[in-house]
Amino acid sequence: MPGPYQQAPGPYQQPQAPGTYAQAPGAYAQAPGAYAQAPGAYPPAPGPYAQPGAAQYAPAAAPGPYQQAPVPGPYQQPQAQAQPYGGGMPVGGAMQACQLCGAGPAAQVTVRGHQGMLIIMRSLRRRGTMCRPCALATFREMQANTMVQGWWGPMSVVITPITLLINLGALSTIRRIPEPVVAGHRPPLNPGKSVFKRPQGILGLVPLCLVLGVVLLAVIGMAAG
Repeated sequence: MPGPYQQAPGPYQQPQAPGTYAQAPGAYAQAPGAYAQAPGAYPPAPGPYAQPGAAQYAPAAAPGPYQQAPVPGPYQQPQAQAQPYGGGMPVGGAMQACQLCGAGPAAQVTVRGHQGMLIIMRSLRRRGTMCRPCALATFREMQANTMVQGWWGPMSVVITPITLLINLGALSTIRRIPEPVVAGHRPPLNPGKSVFKRPQGILGLVPLCLVLGVVLLAVIGMAAG
């Protein structure tokens, strides 16, 4: 049944002549099988990653033309061998050099001194890395000067004997230092004579004996009382 908006054939509708632009059947029809791919023309070759019943996605990679085998050449460096920890180093680390003359071996040494000046006093100290001759020369000089200059004060009478005893510990450290085996940039200090063969050491025996005598009498008095 025709609807209300169905257009009726009007007066200006031109009928098309039958067959004017009619396309002949099969004019551009493609012949069956013209571009059809022959079955089995490019069958996928079975590779190492082929799975049965599935498409092949990872074919075996053929060795490329730029693949080079490692050939030992004249510039090939040999593989470095592992060195043990601390190899080539002397026991205890590298040899230390003296700060005064540059000879070695050397060790850390601390020598103390004291000066009493009636009302005030002054404590001295020399500390550094020294070889055996330089350390021994420093000890003898500081010890001899303390025996002469260290008594002139009320507190210095007590501090000076303590300083002399502390230096005896430094002397034991100095005696453990070996003799220099490596020359330095200058000659080492001359140790000179021992403390009690110097004028300062001889003069220092007088107040030292007095102090020791007073201490001894005090101890005897306390024991007798």
